[in-house]
Amino acid sequence: MRRMNGSPRERRYAGLSEHGATTVFVAVSIIGLLAMTAFSFDFGRAYVERRELQVGAEAGALAIARNCAEGGCVGAYDAEAEADEYADANARDGAARIQSLDLDMGAQRVHVVTGTEDASGDTVFDMIFAGVVGFDEMTVGAEATAVWGPPGKLTAMPLIYSECEWEWYGGGAFVDESPTGSLHYSSAVRDGLLPPSTGYAYEDRTVTVFFHGSDGTCHYSPSGQDLPGGFGWLEGGFFCEIEVEVGVWQPIDPGASPANGCEPVKFEDMIGHVQLIPYFDGYDGTGDNAEYRVSGFGAFYVTGYNFGGQFKEPSIVDGQPPCSGNDRCIEGYFIGDWVASGGSAVGGGNDRGVNIVGLSG
Repeated sequence: MRRMNGSPRERRYAGLSEHGATTVFVAVSIIGLLAMTAFSFDFGRAYVERRELQVGAEAGALAIARNCAEGGCVGAYDAEAEADEYADANARDGAARIQSLDLDMGAQRVHVVTGTEDASGDTVFDMIFAGVVGFDEMTVGAEATAVWGPPGKLTAMPLIYSECEWEWYGGGAFVDESPTGSLHYSSAVRDGLLPPSTGYAYEDRTVTVFFHGSDGTCHYSPSGQDLPGGFGWLEGGFFCEIEVEVGVWQPIDPGASPANGCEPVKFEDMIGHVQLIPYFDGYDGTGDNAEYRVSGFGAFYVTGYNFGGQFKEPSIVDGQPPCSGNDRCIEGYFIGDWVASGGSAVGGGNDRGVNIVGLSG
């Protein structure tokens, strides 16, 4: 038989002591669980708040960058008001603030910092439960940087112009600025409509770029081509598209017929739309061994073309073929302020009227 040590009083006090310790442990555990629950709930709310502020910062930065790329960041343009509009729109309660905004037109860069704000104008994030442990409020914010500029890499149709074409047809002389200019702002073409339906009376300002023919202005081969065996077509790509990078020597697809992968319907779809076309500033070799050096990208609103055989469409401006016989050409308007999507690199190319906009790390 087991003997109980100690007197009844001692055993009673020992039991009370153990009971008290258990009570304290349970109380501390409950407080800890409450604190964990409070922090989980409130910090979960803070995470959602920050995500909304991040989306708002990115949307505002991209909107400002796009406006600047289109030439709109001049005069009384209020970049902070623009950013605030996007920050508010991406907050569930419709309220957010712009803590700071840095717009650098020279560097073509905008940095936006957003922060918490409620309908009453309070700029701190109030905790609901974490105040139990003395954590009443915190500051929540987010930031984003957007850049714009000429693309360094784009997916484009496998056709290439000479830099000479840009210079020959007016360079920077937009129709808005010069009665003799042949280039148009993108606002001259709206929803597939040609001038004068869009308010510009310049139907006769189309240009015809020749890739082969006696009327060509920028040909380097005696037979009227860009180079011996070259008709402006680039090698590679699928579905009549190819990724082209500035500074890279791009092999040609020799011969007068369109590049492999280009079906007639692809060219038919070009009519009445803006196409992104790369430029070259150097060439080397002949025939299958020839290459163009890519220097930048331009935007061209296509109104007609003749690439031979079934690859031809009359001009939608006057109904006439832009060229005939053995000539190869494309007709349309150069666009001078086009903002493109899908570019994978900003900068590096000559400014030929095309910009891309993107977020920067």
